[in-house]
Amino acid sequence: MNKIKLEDITLNHLKILKAVDDCGSFSKAAQKLGYSQALISKKVKQIEDYFGVILLNRSPGSICLTNKGRKLISQTLNVVETVENLQEEFQATFSAEGEDLILGATSLILEVWLKQYLQRFQLCFPGRNLKEITVKNNRFFSNSQLLEMDLLLNSCAGYKEEHHCTRLKTHKMLLVSFGASKYLNEHSLVKINDIDLTDIVLLDEVHQELSKNEFLMNKLSGVQVLHSYQDVLKYADKNQKLTILPDFCQADIISQYQVLTFPIQDINEYGIYLHVPRFSELLISAESLVRSFRLDPDNLESLPNVNLFLGSCSPKEENVLRIGIQRDSIGQFIAGYGTKYISDLQKASSLEQAMFKNIEINRDFELQILPFASGEQMNRQMKRGELDICILDDISLLNNGSQFFDDLSFGSKLIGIASYNILGQDINIVLHKDSSINTVQDLKGKRISTLFGSNAHRFIITLFDLYDLDVSKDCRLVNEDPRKASKSLANKTIDAYVCCHTFASILEAYTFVRKLPLSQTISLRIPSIRGIVCRSQFIKENPKIVVAYLHDLVVANYWFNSSPINAADLLTKVIDVRTTQVNQFFNPVFGNRIDPTLKPQWSWLLKTLNRRLEGKYGISLFDLDFWIDDYFLRLVYNLLNIDYHFHQVSFASEFSSSYFVEEQFSRHIKVLYDKYNLPLPNEDSNHTAISSLG
Repeated sequence: MNKIKLEDITLNHLKILKAVDDCGSFSKAAQKLGYSQALISKKVKQIEDYFGVILLNRSPGSICLTNKGRKLISQTLNVVETVENLQEEFQATFSAEGEDLILGATSLILEVWLKQYLQRFQLCFPGRNLKEITVKNNRFFSNSQLLEMDLLLNSCAGYKEEHHCTRLKTHKMLLVSFGASKYLNEHSLVKINDIDLTDIVLLDEVHQELSKNEFLMNKLSGVQVLHSYQDVLKYADKNQKLTILPDFCQADIISQYQVLTFPIQDINEYGIYLHVPRFSELLISAESLVRSFRLDPDNLESLPNVNLFLGSCSPKEENVLRIGIQRDSIGQFIAGYGTKYISDLQKASSLEQAMFKNIEINRDFELQILPFASGEQMNRQMKRGELDICILDDISLLNNGSQFFDDLSFGSKLIGIASYNILGQDINIVLHKDSSINTVQDLKGKRISTLFGSNAHRFIITLFDLYDLDVSKDCRLVNEDPRKASKSLANKTIDAYVCCHTFASILEAYTFVRKLPLSQTISLRIPSIRGIVCRSQFIKENPKIVVAYLHDLVVANYWFNSSPINAADLLTKVIDVRTTQVNQFFNPVFGNRIDPTLKPQWSWLLKTLNRRLEGKYGISLFDLDFWIDDYFLRLVYNLLNIDYHFHQVSFASEFSSSYFVEEQFSRHIKVLYDKYNLPLPNEDSNHTAISSLG
């Protein structure tokens, strides 16, 4: 058993120890604190193990602190009480009802955009008095500016600045004509070269935005620029001029003037960015503001009309969904093969498919699973439009976001999570038994193999980074799957192999293999995720298929958790992995879970890795918040009558029996437990899940 370390001891250990002494009983302390008696006993044992002494006398009928226990509590209890008092104080401060919230924004955003979304800001910052100040467009937070404003809105990305920046919305740029323009008569869309720039008058904010394009910078040098939005409109109207403005100005302009508006085809969209100072309490409320824009672009209070949204499909709608997964990445199998199995069952069943009054789940498509050797190959295939969905481990996720981020738009979206490991301890480093390697530093200069693009790949990168080493310079990193790596270790052509605990356990069975002690990597407890990304164009053209996939993903997760042994046995008939390996991988001891919700922790994890690994391994900074899009997943949860937010903030070990509301679930799952003899949701999970395949 690993010795308890200082970082394992929390203030809660002290609070529990004091409660046991006050109550004179483990059971009464558990009742008082709302914990199980087993947890109380475990925490007391942990703190005793750390100090190496007995802190509680356990005489029958009389449980009380020893002398050393009393000394510990007397010198630390004030810390516990201080922290609890500060928590109450900070929570009271955070509510901040009646306090001013200083919102800095550019003049155009204040005058036009914010008026359209002011109610949303008021809903997300309840009880605060919103006060607006005008700032320059290129202004960011600095230490001297923190006292001036709480939030900043402008059209400039701040990903490389020392504060948090998120894009709320993007808007197309419009050419606004206040007079007859002969060369525009036959065009519904125009290009910048179609415009006679001598007829243009620009607002300075827009001029600054357009000048970010080097091609336009010189062309705009002679354009007349004014500093007031209303002055631009008045001047253009009086002199029958043209101007360029974001589309959020269209309704305001049309209400005042007779104009023609034309979308401009070949210039960047206008982004609205929210900047929040580092460590600000407002980060939490700002997160709800950001999610409100992701969830519903038009109405915060209700979901949009699903029929209208999903009925507006492009005529290019496909009848095939191509999903790429990484061969040998067990954490991707359920989102791939498991979902395909559920999808095929749904299609083969006679159960009526129109199960929801607001939406028809489209099953008129073929779901293909295409295995690849690496995430890099999948990203290339998706870039060429030959894959619609990729399931990627976190290093490949960052590669995908970096490759598909193009200034103000994304060619892909992160729409869900295949699996995750919140403990960050499912990776091992495997060595030859004769190896002289005993520490992480000993890996320097060695030949190390791993499965490229996997979480093990990210693990060795971040482990080296933690020790001020660089895998591209301080070792020779090669790409190998577990089968090839076992031969390489036997032949001593590699010095170490980095892989998940499951494959490490298989390799460890060989007499020539040993693991690097976990104590060497205990300081690196970074969670790992396997994400699901989809091409933006495919989402736009085939929303019903995306909804169907996510719908079956949620059901596949439930199916697997209901009877993991039997589900794994069925899955291993189509993949080159043993049932025991799948079950070991998802053993709760090692922390691997399946939950598709996009948790705030995943956003922070990817942002941290994005910043830390910028400029390395094909990773560049990108607008990660705008890349994450759980709109369709929220829609699926809403259709199934599941509380998305509850599961989004939960890290439960297993799904409870109330994962689905019974009436909604029983009708849907009928195809699984009637036709294929699956257990009912409340049956013993060890019951045989599948007795026949039909």
